[in-house]
Amino acid sequence: MNLVVIILSGLLILAVNSPRAQAASPLEVALLRAVREARFDQVLDFGPSNEDAVQPVLPKTISHVPNVDIAVIQLDAQGKVVSYANVLLSRDYPEGVIVPVDLDHGAASVRFRRWDIDRWNGGTFKPGESTPTTPKGWTNQPPLTDHDDLVPGRTNSSLQFMAPYPASLFKLLVAVHVLRMVDSGTLTLDTPYTFSVANQKDETRPVRAWLDPMITQSDNRSTQALLQLLHRASHIETMNREFRDLGLGTLQINGTRVEDGRNWQTDRIHMTAFDTARLLLLIEGPPGDLWRAPDGRSVTAQFLSDSSRGVLKQLLLEQGLNEALSTANLAGVRHVRPGIPSQIAARWINPTNGTVVVDGVNFGADVRPSNAVAEVTFAHKTGLTYNYASDAGIVTSLPGKPFRRYLIAFFSNVGYRYVDEVFADRTRGPYADPVSPISYTQRIPALGKAIDDALCGQR
Repeated sequence: MNLVVIILSGLLILAVNSPRAQAASPLEVALLRAVREARFDQVLDFGPSNEDAVQPVLPKTISHVPNVDIAVIQLDAQGKVVSYANVLLSRDYPEGVIVPVDLDHGAASVRFRRWDIDRWNGGTFKPGESTPTTPKGWTNQPPLTDHDDLVPGRTNSSLQFMAPYPASLFKLLVAVHVLRMVDSGTLTLDTPYTFSVANQKDETRPVRAWLDPMITQSDNRSTQALLQLLHRASHIETMNREFRDLGLGTLQINGTRVEDGRNWQTDRIHMTAFDTARLLLLIEGPPGDLWRAPDGRSVTAQFLSDSSRGVLKQLLLEQGLNEALSTANLAGVRHVRPGIPSQIAARWINPTNGTVVVDGVNFGADVRPSNAVAEVTFAHKTGLTYNYASDAGIVTSLPGKPFRRYLIAFFSNVGYRYVDEVFADRTRGPYADPVSPISYTQRIPALGKAIDDALCGQR
């Protein structure tokens, strides 16, 4: 690998040499600094097989630098792209690395690999065991092959990265394609759809009533219903092909079942940060040509109609789970760090006590004071499992607040299995608390705040 040493703003950067071969931009420098200062290598780990362990164990310091993929696209007041950046962190790049990216080709310099939890853990584990039953190497034992590639034809890429499972953030892809079907006249938002699963009672709702909880509450049943709808309409491959045709080839959903919309496998459903940020650019909808697709045609926001983009942005704005890059739901809770200073949709705030309850999760804090001084809206979707954490969306300054307008996408394998040092004496993480559960390491909102601070006031 050829490297270029860059010294900018007092920060030493090792940037991968590429055809772009230029100094890192201020946004790239700020993003790399924010990732380094987050110190994801210091989180504590409950272990690969202890999610449901009969005898829980105390967490230990994470064995390796986790995999983090983060991208930002900065816009001006008119929606024009001003700058963009993508940074990867992994045991291959423990100090982080700036990815050469552009809007036409995305992160084409990266050979993205399918996520393999056994490679990350070092093998397969039985519940509660700390020694693998069958060892597995990070890139060997067995060696990686072309079959592990997310996008074919990148064998000569200068960077390699195993892309973490996006968790529930993949529901954004489902929503986009359902709205594409609405635009084509295949269905409408008021079309009734019956979710039918063996040995369960059928449930019929209009499409919009499946879409809303899937995005705003990350409801799994609604996601199953819409995936079943796509299967029955023979649109799963149509969806995947459309993303590939846009040049967003790392955004793919494979392996789900027509019977129930489940079988969400971590090596079959994948997203990456810069492709997700470009998808958000389509959803945000600035005028003009946004980039060139692989076949040379111009990609514009009209990939979705104005009305469908409006529907989707409103759903993202009404996100109830503000606990990752933004921690607005947990404002003032002990051990919670501020993230992107975003506003919570009024529908989630109890007018009597100011608390937020989403799908039975009680965040416990009176958010009214912090919501009154919020500086931005964050139209976003989160993802969370034991092993994975993600968040991506559109940040826009509120009237009278310092200007910022940007798209951000974050993917990682630091789910609620990983906690901060203050919880070192717990055998069950703070995610299990019935009130004010802390489900993400607070290094994630700290990263969000650092990026927001760097962009605050820039036009």
